[in-house]
Parts: sequence; C-alpha cells; structure tokens
Amino acid sequence: MNPVDLTVAIPTYNGETRLSDVLDRLRSQVGTEEFSWEIMVVDNNSSDRTAEVVRDYQKTWPSAYPLRYCFAPEQGAAFARQRAVEKAQGELIGFLDDDNLPEPDWVAAAYQFGKNHPEVGAFGSQIHGLFYEKKPEEELPKNFKRIACFLAIVERGNTPRKYDPQHKILPPGAGLVVRKKVWLESVPKRLVLNHTGKEAGLASEDLEVLLHIQKAGWDIWYNPAMVVYHKIPNHRLEPEYLKLLVRCVGLSRHRLRMMTLNSWQRPLAFPVYLANDLRRLVLHSLRHGINISEDTGATCEREFLTSTLMSPLFLLKHQGFKSLERSGDRTFEKSNQTSLEQLAEAFEEERFRLHSQGVYPLSGTAGDRPHTEILLRLEDQDGKLLLPNQFMPVAKRYNLMRTIDRWTIRKLCAQIAEAGDKFPGVIYEVNLSESSLCDRYLIDFLVQELAFYKTPPEMLCFCITETVAISHLPRLKELIKQLKSIGCQFSLDGVGAAQSPGDYLQELPVNYLKLEGNLIQSITNNSRNLTAVKNLNKAGQNLGIKTIATYVENSDILEETQRMGFNYVQGYGIERPHPLSFESPMYIPWVTKLVIPEIAIDPEKSQSSGSILSKVVSENSLESPLTV
Repeated sequence: MNPVDLTVAIPTYNGETRLSDVLDRLRSQVGTEEFSWEIMVVDNNSSDRTAEVVRDYQKTWPSAYPLRYCFAPEQGAAFARQRAVEKAQGELIGFLDDDNLPEPDWVAAAYQFGKNHPEVGAFGSQIHGLFYEKKPEEELPKNFKRIACFLAIVERGNTPRKYDPQHKILPPGAGLVVRKKVWLESVPKRLVLNHTGKEAGLASEDLEVLLHIQKAGWDIWYNPAMVVYHKIPNHRLEPEYLKLLVRCVGLSRHRLRMMTLNSWQRPLAFPVYLANDLRRLVLHSLRHGINISEDTGATCEREFLTSTLMSPLFLLKHQGFKSLERSGDRTFEKSNQTSLEQLAEAFEEERFRLHSQGVYPLSGTAGDRPHTEILLRLEDQDGKLLLPNQFMPVAKRYNLMRTIDRWTIRKLCAQIAEAGDKFPGVIYEVNLSESSLCDRYLIDFLVQELAFYKTPPEMLCFCITETVAISHLPRLKELIKQLKSIGCQFSLDGVGAAQSPGDYLQELPVNYLKLEGNLIQSITNNSRNLTAVKNLNKAGQNLGIKTIATYVENSDILEETQRMGFNYVQGYGIERPHPLSFESPMYIPWVTKLVIPEIAIDPEKSQSSGSILSKVVSENSLESPLTV
C-alpha cells in the first residue's frame, strides 16, 4: 500500500443533512495530483442515516483519493477526533466539521504548508462565517464581532503567523491540521474536557489538544491560505444559544489556564486569576449596566466572565464524578478494550447479521399469524458468529444499545423492501433495549424508516422484557400508544420472571405475552411452575392478549402448552435460529404435523386476571435468562 500524505477527517454526529455539502467540496479539490490523500468520515455514534449517506457516496467516489467510513463508539468531539487520529493513514490529518466548506485548494494548501514547515506540529485555517439562512437586509446580532471567535470564525489577515504561547490564543479544531505523530506522542487518549455535548457544560477540548502539543515543544501556526467557510444557521445566532456556547467555554477555562503553568505556579496563580476575573466582571457590569438584553455581544461577554469565575468549582465537581466513574470501571475497561474495538469495527465493516427464529400458531384460530423473532449476531474477523451475550454487555456499557437497535430496524426494513411482498402475512418481532424505550426520538425514527423503505407498519412487532417494562411503566404506556397509532404491534417478553404486582398488565394494551423461558422449560417436571404458567396464560387470554410459550424444546413441552391453550410456540424443539431469509415461506402447518388433535384444553374455571397474576407473583421468583 502506498503511503498517504494527508487524511481529511470529518467528525460528525447526525450529519445526514450536512455531509453532502462538505463531501461535494472535497470531491472538487484542485492541485492534489502530486501527493496522496484520503477522506474519512468519523461517525460519532449517530442516530440518523449518516452511515448510509457515506455508503452511497462511496459507490461513485473517485479512486484517486478514497472515501472511508469510520465509527467512533463513544460520543463527544474529543473521542471522535482521537478515533480519527488512530484510524488515519496520512502523515498529516486535516479536520473539517460537517458544516465546514473548504475552498477548492484547501487540501493542496494544507499539504504544502505542512511540507514546507516540518517544525510546525499543528496549523489552523482562515475561517469565515457563512450565514446562509440570513437575508441580505438582515443584520447580525449587536456587537457580534466581539463574540465571533466563539463560533470558530478566525479572520487574522492574509499573512501566516505563529501563535505565540505568551498571547494565549489558539486556533479552533475546525479547519485544523495536525501531524499524526505529534498528536500520538503529545496528546493523551482521554482529555479532561471530554464531553458529549453542551448539556455537559464543557467545551474547548480542541484547545486542550493544542496546549498539549504546544507544551511538547511544537509550534502552532495560522495559515491564511487554507480558507474555510463555516455554515452558521439562524438558530446559532439566537441569544440563548450563544449564551450557552460561551458559558461552556468559560466553564472550561480554568483547566486551560492551569495547563499553561508549572505545578508550583498553580497555587499562586489561582487566587490571582480569581481576583482578576471578579474585577473584570464588576467593571463590565459598571460599564454596561444591568439591562443589556438588547446587546448580544455584551450579554455573551458577561456570561463568559461569570462562567469563567465559576470554572474552578465546576471543574472540581466535574472531575470528582469522572474520577469515581473511572475507578469503578477500570477493571471492566481493561478487560473489554478489545471488545469495544471489535464492536466499532463491526459497524464500520457491516459485520452484524440478522438471524431469526419462528413463532408458530398452535391452532388455526383466525388472526393467529406466523411470526419470526429477529435475532442479532456479530461476525468476527475470522468469520465466527458471536451470540448477543458475547457482545451486548460491552454495547450496554458504552451506550451503544440504541445504535444497535436502530441498525437492526433499518437493516430489517431494507431487507423486507428488497425481498418485496413475498410473505405479507408474516410479523417480524424486534427486541428493543431499555435505551430505545427511553429514547424520545424513537417514533420519529420509525416513521422515517417505514416511509423510506415503504415497509407496512403492521409487519413489525416490537418487544420489551418484563423487567425493563416494570421499571418504565409510564414511558412504556406512551410508547405502546405511539406504536399502535402508526400501525405497529407490541409484545412483552419474559413474563413471569419479575417479582412485582401483576396488575400492571391491565394497564398495558399489548398484543402478545411471551412467557418466561425458564418457567416453560420446567412445566413437565415442576408442578409449581406448571401452575404458574397456567395462571399466566389464562390471565393473558382473559385480557384478550395472545400468549406465546418460549423455550419449547421437546414434544412433551409442546403437548403441555397445547393442552393449556397457548396461541403460539417458539423454541429449539420447533425451529433453531438461522440467518434471516425470504426465500421460503415461514408458516409450517403445525396443527397437522406436530400438534396432537385429541388434546383438549384444560376445562378449569376462569379466574380474574388480577387474582391469577397475584397468585403467580407469590409462587414464582425466577430470574430472566440471557438473550438467545
């Protein structure tokens, strides 16, 4: 493989609608014939169609400068940039945000400057604001120039210059170019100012990176030949947004100040900084008065001074929590470092696989449609399939469950659309995690995907475990209502595993109950569990809910579930999990092949659902099994 001179890295979170402009600009770069370069989109665990946008571009992308896709599992700009550095093949790495539009010669100018100045560890661009939503007659906020730097607008003339450490000014991460070797040798993998958005109250992680590089003895420069336009929508010019932005920068300032000092200087400098910040805030209040709401520049300056004054205490609290998290998770992180990397590569290389297991009707009752439960497997680099319990714990630890759920839904809809209307009567059951249950944007995502792939919503049934459901009953009620409003169905899994009041079922309008597998497995040799299963089945049917017996592994269990009147059965004794296929019909006539016609349903007296469930609670205390 030929060495790569420069990598253009584009970290992005939910950049589906923004990436196209940046990629189109990069495809039109000029003057790059004399060196080798590549483009890498770093997907920071997005929840939209970012990955699909990149895959579509890759189909027609010029081979002279490849377009790569990279997945950064931990959210936050610092993590995305670190992932970009680790995966980049170029000696130089140029960072563009997904709202940065480079001039046609930006890449060539970046390469030339890096080649001509080997002593420079990092160098920034000239960045102009592109207020594309504003009409010509509309003015920018009052005194906007005084706060333009907070929006990564850098206009320092047309002469290259070194950023003098004494002036304590550095370029933003947008449009920045660094040497990969310098970053890897100077910058720690985890920064103090790591954060996952402005809600964390912090910013300036790009400045922390540059201070590490500067302290390692490398020069940092401003290169005006590299011109970038920063697309700024109107909502980023609103006073509330700007105040939040400068507040985050101010709250991060103590960390940056202390980095510029030696250890012995910090205790002496701290009270001096504190006194000076208080003095500046008082002078600003005297100069501008109390009511400055009409002056956006002055309002943001005051917010910045106030948050700078609070910065030491805020960071002390922030770092205290971070230390507790790290100490509690050190062993886990060490033992699962490789697993997280495997998970990230699985997203990059699309190595997740959809499997399925049939859920079949026990009788010919009208409306009992065949199901298939969608199961997930991960194919490792050796082609071996990993079961969920081998990768889901890591996914949960790093908040990737929602991402996995969305990938599964999107992939299933894509495969249904590709197969066409072969089996319109089949229902596909998709398991949702606790993260997805709590995701307030889940319904919007489903509506978008169903419309994009033209998937009939009645083909999808979503499933939550009983233990998760009980912990989030108000949210679950809302979700079921929303799912049914768009035409989807809902199933509750692992029923009977939780020790909780059974009357919650009367509050949930679910379509199906899937009974706890450990209970079903033992009904032929455990009378107590047999009674519990009978009661749960009757309770569900009394509420008008279809019941499903899981873990049906032999003919004895099958006969017993038929005798009790279950609507559906599922298990290894009927069908083992297999790759999802649309080549043959799912439905198998179980009534004639396996079910024994002469078995009659137990003629026991009907009980109220509330009393049945209360009885089950007192009799059963099994824990739910691992996901199949």
